[in-house]
Amino acid sequence: MLGASSWIEAESLYSRRLACAANRRGYLNSKVSADVWGNWFDPSVPRGLRTQSTLHTALMQLLNYPWQKYWSAAILQLEHGVTELSIIIIIIINNNNNIAPRLTTQHPLKLYTHTCFARWRLRPQTLIFVLKRKIAFVNFLAYPSLSGFAFKPKMIPKMNSSAAPCEDMWNYACGNWLKRHPLPVTHSKWGSTQELQAKYREQLRSLIVTLPHPVKVSSVTWKLKHFYESCMALDNLETDKDQPLHRIINELGGWNVLREFSHFSWDYRVNLVKLHSQYGVSPFFKISVVPDPDSPERGVIKVSPAGLGLPDRSYYYRRPDSQVEASYKRYLKDAVQKLGATSTEAATFSEEMYHFEKRIAEVTPEWSALQNPLTSYTKISIGEFENKASSIPLHDIIMAKYPTAKIDDTTDVLIPSDNYLTHISSIITTSDRGNLNNYMMWNFAMAYLPYLSQDYRDIVNLYRKELTGIQESPQRWEMCVDTTQKYFGFSLAALHERGVPFDTRQEDQTVVNSMFENIKDAAKYSIHKSGWLDSKLQQYTLEKLNSLALQVGYPPSIQAELYLDSYYKEMYVQKNNFFQNILYGVTFLQATEMSKLLAPAEEHRWMAVMAGVDAVSYIPEANKVVVPYRLLMSPYFHRYYPLSILYGTLGMQVASAVVSSILPWNVLLNPSGRLLSQDNPVVNQSLRAARWPRRFIAERIVKNHATEHVANQTALQTVIDISALKQAYNALVQAVNRLPHTHQPALEQLENDALFFLSYAQSLCSVSTIQQQDIDTSLSSKLEGSKLLRISLQQVPGFSDAYGCPADSSYLQSQLCEEIW
Repeated sequence: MLGASSWIEAESLYSRRLACAANRRGYLNSKVSADVWGNWFDPSVPRGLRTQSTLHTALMQLLNYPWQKYWSAAILQLEHGVTELSIIIIIIINNNNNIAPRLTTQHPLKLYTHTCFARWRLRPQTLIFVLKRKIAFVNFLAYPSLSGFAFKPKMIPKMNSSAAPCEDMWNYACGNWLKRHPLPVTHSKWGSTQELQAKYREQLRSLIVTLPHPVKVSSVTWKLKHFYESCMALDNLETDKDQPLHRIINELGGWNVLREFSHFSWDYRVNLVKLHSQYGVSPFFKISVVPDPDSPERGVIKVSPAGLGLPDRSYYYRRPDSQVEASYKRYLKDAVQKLGATSTEAATFSEEMYHFEKRIAEVTPEWSALQNPLTSYTKISIGEFENKASSIPLHDIIMAKYPTAKIDDTTDVLIPSDNYLTHISSIITTSDRGNLNNYMMWNFAMAYLPYLSQDYRDIVNLYRKELTGIQESPQRWEMCVDTTQKYFGFSLAALHERGVPFDTRQEDQTVVNSMFENIKDAAKYSIHKSGWLDSKLQQYTLEKLNSLALQVGYPPSIQAELYLDSYYKEMYVQKNNFFQNILYGVTFLQATEMSKLLAPAEEHRWMAVMAGVDAVSYIPEANKVVVPYRLLMSPYFHRYYPLSILYGTLGMQVASAVVSSILPWNVLLNPSGRLLSQDNPVVNQSLRAARWPRRFIAERIVKNHATEHVANQTALQTVIDISALKQAYNALVQAVNRLPHTHQPALEQLENDALFFLSYAQSLCSVSTIQQQDIDTSLSSKLEGSKLLRISLQQVPGFSDAYGCPADSSYLQSQLCEEIW
């Protein structure tokens, strides 16, 4: 701590000299009124500062203010009367955020005049305070590459300032962005999420290609680099053409449509086992390992609906002239014809396969029916399963997939419903062997066609263009990064995170953790206030929130090279043999699943989400919110962004994860991750508490020109989004109340709350092809951006207050649902 007597020895410095030096460097200038700082100084102290303690106290309070949250380099000029006495203090904020003040020994005038910041290199976290004798105002000269200054260029160009936010917030927030950002030709959808994904993909590419060539074949870096390089080695793919695929087809007993098949010798049971266990293909159903709902520290085998070529069962019920149906049938025909079928046989095959899959679609439950964990999946033994579905060799498939696991007829599995598997068994029993073979071999071929030569990839890409509406296929390196992520997602994410300086990661995690805790506190306060909740449900949700944990990125222990090499020990890679590497990858993924049965670890519950999901997620089995570190990138996140922007973007995702932990269906898993019993009173209370908000919001969705199907499908997630918006907003209000009042340059007309709603609105800005909109309507539980924005803002009065909306604003004309806390 500096003694006041040492300050007087410092030499004078005129403010105009300081301003000159700073402005020549391009620093931004804004004034903050003295009343913000008035409580730091005693106005009764006469000129001349009769005591040293007043100035000493003022300086110490300045030093204790967390400037490092907002600026990396800032000059605070405190005008202090007519005398020329001033003090320059350089404050170095070390890696632990401790403040160590140092008094300059150089002549201040010389320091600024000769260097003008050009040759005097400030450390990234340095604050310079210049104090003069009487406070008149505080003048900020802040380095513009941090705080809100960095976000400003991203926000303003998106806005259509001619639009009225109180009438059309979507146009106000996104209008110019929608006009100036045509959809990229290789994407069917583009918004902040896709922009972040593209940036991460480019960073992964750079990471892979710049890895030093390792010599240790067993190291994950060697495997990672050579896997990617084998994908990029197009000459080898063009030489092999379809030989790798034909070799496996022959090993599986041939393919009926290719006239390489014997009705008498082909055994569907043997081949169904091989497809599931050796090639990672899932005809009829999918088998995976998930946390046991009754004991989440253990793994259990889960059987899920699968085996359809189109994105959803609903596609098989469209009108006969559906464009999607025509595209899929053409894909079926072109693929098998390229593999050697005649034109006539290929056309017959496409019709038969479409109708065969339609039979499966008829018995496949809708995805919405599988959301309730109490009713969607039932635990039965393998012996019971095979008694009900005798045509499905489940025991043999599981034994082949997980050979070292202890599997017998008493082993429990989770199944979607008795009816589904009984119907699948019936389809198998009543189908001709030729059709069964065609269907199973098509499932195999469809999974591996993208890894063949260019002529096969062209067939796949044409179908994808017609299905999603993209104009051009992604570049080869993009496909190779995505494929490498499929098998090396954990190692890539860990290496990417390790590439960020440890201090930076710690600071990022501190910011995210602060938001998380504030949002949790806001949610708990809302629960306390919600008089309509049953007391047991209220107590239960508070207990769950109190134990809710946060995981930002990977813990250092599992980022270590030793851990990564051990994790990928069973992943084999051959130089320049991409197709074989895909097969190795399939085997490796099944080995990692088997480890969840044999020796499950706590991180197994969330590692896959951390590596493969580009969003903040809630993991009910661990009662944990998971934030992948790759989300902590600009323009989406920077630890120095203003809180209003942080809470409106990443904070909204965190809030959504927090809220989803205590709303259906995640509320049905207790704080330890165990599924509640059906007779637990919390079950009915939680479902009853959500029933009216869902119905209310579904009606509002229909009024916003959506179908009843869309309304029913998206109502629950919309309730979660509205509640998340409320909690993020409430948390922001509490956070900024503890800080001095500031404005962001070029956005001075917007207060913190208005900036929060603007950043939230802009996080929803997106554009999609018609085909992608069709897919989202069929599959997504998330309401389309513009509709979600309007409905959510209508339910949060803070928005209308922030923008001073008049009483006749459309955002004030909707009835509020008070039960959305």
